[in-house]
Amino acid sequence: MYKITYIILIFIFLLKSCSSKDNDIEKIKILKEPYYIKDLVLYDFEKKKHLISEKKAEFYILNFWASWCLPCVKEMKSLNVLQKRNKKLRVLTVSTDNDVEDAIDYFKKNNYKYLEKYYDIQKSVLSKFSVRGLPTTFVINENLLVVAKVEGIIDWKSKKFIQWLKEIK
Repeated sequence: MYKITYIILIFIFLLKSCSSKDNDIEKIKILKEPYYIKDLVLYDFEKKKHLISEKKAEFYILNFWASWCLPCVKEMKSLNVLQKRNKKLRVLTVSTDNDVEDAIDYFKKNNYKYLEKYYDIQKSVLSKFSVRGLPTTFVINENLLVVAKVEGIIDWKSKKFIQWLKEIK
């Protein structure tokens, strides 16, 4: 009896874990009221100021995260691979850690060299977006119009996500 229950539980777990990636696209919410962020200012880890409009891209993936956030840490590898494979995108990670050193240490340990790394010094960037929890990621088109939002993690490097981007372009 216990053996059958155990097998059923394992089957349910495997079924859930396999289907979660299939539902990733469903987690992407198209904004009912898109808005422009042409003047968005980001600060790198050396406190150097950058405008999002400085470097052009077909899409910008703006990810709010923190080093203490386990789901954030889990999805970072996927974001890094997305950027490595897609040169027409810009993946911008914005750390919301209380101390920039936590974010710096995280990236040193994990060697995610393809991501653009920024720090939200006084939570001024975060205040321009509707963020209820971490990670939260925004998809921004080439005109710097925020068009979609993802709360939680998805597999950013998936073929389904790349196809979704092509469809909304």
